[in-house]
Amino acid sequence: MTFFYDRDCSFCRAAAGRLVRLAPLIDVAPLPLRHHAIFRAAGGDELGHRAIGCALAVGGRARWVRLIGRVLCLRPLDPLWGAGYRWVAANRARLPMP
Repeated sequence: MTFFYDRDCSFCRAAAGRLVRLAPLIDVAPLPLRHHAIFRAAGGDELGHRAIGCALAVGGRARWVRLIGRVLCLRPLDPLWGAGYRWVAANRARLPMP
């Protein structure tokens, strides 16, 4: 299971570092991405907020991390989490490091 993030984005690199600490069971790797983070597992790829959620849900060190991951993957909340992810992606150059 691998989480891919945009290697050219300083915000994304910092967030990936945090993911490494929260979900140490997940491989985290940089790629030249432009639009979405990717979580790749045997069942296929997840993108954006669902990529983050899946990585936390399956690789989270603590129970609360895995719970947050499952909440991010709830289909009824996809419009909310998707809008938040798109806003962060559009503004990531202006955001402080996580």
